[in-house]
Amino acid sequence: MVIPLCGNANHAYFLLAGSTNPMQSRFTNGMIIVEYMDGQEECLPLCNPETWWPIEQDYFEDGFAFSLNEPKPIRVHLKTGHITRDFDQYVSIKGFTTRAIDGGAATVLDLPLNPSKELKQLKLKTTANDVVIGLMGITLARDK
Repeated sequence: MVIPLCGNANHAYFLLAGSTNPMQSRFTNGMIIVEYMDGQEECLPLCNPETWWPIEQDYFEDGFAFSLNEPKPIRVHLKTGHITRDFDQYVSIKGFTTRAIDGGAATVLDLPLNPSKELKQLKLKTTANDVVIGLMGITLARDK
């Protein structure tokens, strides 16, 4: 997907939701690329579990077999609007997970941008099989 952009911004904030699974852990599932008019780019890799989480659940971090190398991303719970990094009101999906999120959750990510450069476009691409990446919103933070 390619989305045209214009003007300048110092950050791009993304609201994303989609799928991933254990077979796509520890590598890039997709990429968000912001291109400037001069051809330079800023890239935000969507890596499970650092920056890419599934819509239906949160990961269980046990510190042994599964640990995070980055802080948990901000999640927006779609049924309630609750925004948190540390949700604790899980439901279960029988035979699958006890960390399911009723109504699902989107992930909020931040990509710092160069405010002195003119924006051209945003590219979103998937790079892993069996992954769906949905871009629900973009906010460009601009200097006043």
